[in-house]
Amino acid sequence: MHPVFLKIGSFELASYGLMTALGYAVASWYLLRYLRKTGMDRDTFWNLIFITFVSAVIGSKLLYILVSWEQLDPASVADKIVYFIRNFRYGFVFYGGLITAVITLAVYLKIKHLPLVRTADFMIVGLPLGHAFGRVGCFLAGCCHGKPTDLPWGVVFTDPHAMVSPELLGVPVHPTQLYEAAGNLLIFLFLHFLSRKPHRGGLVVLAYVTCYSFMRFVIEFFRGDYRGEYILGLSPSQLIALAIAVMAAMGWNVLARLERDTYAR
Repeated sequence: MHPVFLKIGSFELASYGLMTALGYAVASWYLLRYLRKTGMDRDTFWNLIFITFVSAVIGSKLLYILVSWEQLDPASVADKIVYFIRNFRYGFVFYGGLITAVITLAVYLKIKHLPLVRTADFMIVGLPLGHAFGRVGCFLAGCCHGKPTDLPWGVVFTDPHAMVSPELLGVPVHPTQLYEAAGNLLIFLFLHFLSRKPHRGGLVVLAYVTCYSFMRFVIEFFRGDYRGEYILGLSPSQLIALAIAVMAAMGWNVLARLERDTYAR
């Protein structure tokens, strides 16, 4: 589509980077509207946003390198490192960023003696909103594209600078980036209304991980880019989605038990 949003001389503004930054800005704006209800001060909030951004970028890039490392064989280790450095602005795996961001934020909240579950319920609502913008950036860049399709909504990438596999340039493919952008927007709306009602701590987080892991597991079947080494016919992202779904099921069980104990009193 349009991997480069703006070019002035040697300066290039990548569409993916622009949409990702816009996603963080919109998600932050949304959360700021409800910040007062949490009792959190703005300095702490912006620290959380900054930590989330940095840890997510590092984690998503590291997981991308991990799953893509063998794809560059028989290149030497030095050549692989040079390749990833030169192409740093492209190639991120969302789950890597999610995992590192969760761990980093948990440590930060522990150090600051902030309520982990309540803060997580608040922050998680903005995630699918920002993620939706990021997936539009993927669509513009051509990364995370789908498999060839004969469906009427198949999209054709023709820009040679797009991140689409070379053999798929000019071929109609599933717009998997837009599938996920739309899915994230629906999840955001669901979490928005869920979070506005009285709820037990952890409910919003569990709702998010359940919805997203299911959506991502399904969309992976339509992805046409390199997905890493498959195990039992499943991509690394699908295996992570299953693992998260199992943990979410355990979390739902805990919440259900707490509800039963509350009514039994």
